[in-house]
Amino acid sequence: MSFLSSIPEGPPDAILGIAEAFKACTDENKVNVCVGAYRDSAGKPWILPSVRKAEERLLQDASANKEYAPIAGDAAYVNLALKFAYGADFNLDNVAGVQSLSGTG
Repeated sequence: MSFLSSIPEGPPDAILGIAEAFKACTDENKVNVCVGAYRDSAGKPWILPSVRKAEERLLQDASANKEYAPIAGDAAYVNLALKFAYGADFNLDNVAGVQSLSGTG
């Protein structure tokens, strides 16, 4: 028996509860935005116009490529994210950061 088996189960996930409430809703005008992905009435992904515009701008960028990011992520991006999270005046000497994928489960 694993030592983990003695750990009590935590409360239900609130985000998943929202998804269950959406499924139970009978309103024909409902829009599912629970998981960070918009879908149309047929359940197909719906891309926000602002996202489409950003994609078009990226396609016009001749310096864009499909290279993998470094293991710790884009250093400039990580540094800006840390400054955003902790404040520009925070001493980041003892803070580490990495870039990772989101929404991967």
